[in-house]
Amino acid sequence: MRKFNFSYDKENDDLFLFNSNSKSKGSVELGEIILDYNSKKELVGMQIMNASKVIKTMVSENTNIIKKILNQLIECKLDIKSKNNFLIIKVCLLSKIREISPIISIPSIKESSPALIYA
Repeated sequence: MRKFNFSYDKENDDLFLFNSNSKSKGSVELGEIILDYNSKKELVGMQIMNASKVIKTMVSENTNIIKKILNQLIECKLDIKSKNNFLIIKVCLLSKIREISPIISIPSIKESSPALIYA
């Protein structure tokens, strides 16, 4: 698991996760999730819009508890694995309340993508 920096915008309910040591060269938007990739096509950042609602679909918790967890985040880690042409991302969100770990599964980017053409 790699530590990621984070920022939560409670007004818009947007969660930003990013690796401050890597620069984004292109982004891919999948619904309410935006993934940032570097020039090596490695995931270096993620934005989850309407985070409490999106995360609610992945964990057994109500939206208000998830918002409290997001408001009191102290650490974020990502475990990123490739399996069967999918990228499996386990997002560990540790707060003062407790830890939740939603899992996001997305298609892997193996071929050139228009989003990464300039990477």
